[in-house]
Amino acid sequence: MIDFLREISKNFNSENKNPKEIFKDFVSYVYFTIDNKINSTKKESVKNKYIKIRQSVIRYIVANEKAITSEICRNQRNK
Repeated sequence: MIDFLREISKNFNSENKNPKEIFKDFVSYVYFTIDNKINSTKKESVKNKYIKIRQSVIRYIVANEKAITSEICRNQRNK
């Protein structure tokens, strides 16, 4: 899961400078990235798999807000 988040954070870009706003944008970005995978899949079993992944990833992000925020802010500065 951590590798998945690192890969997504590399592609993430936010116009905001406020860390709280960047975090909110990142949560939205992750949600909609996985949501696109769910909507592009036709099999119900695969959709359910992605829904479970999305739920667990969002829970992980919220539980580790400070670490995630610092990493995505660092990535934003390095771009």
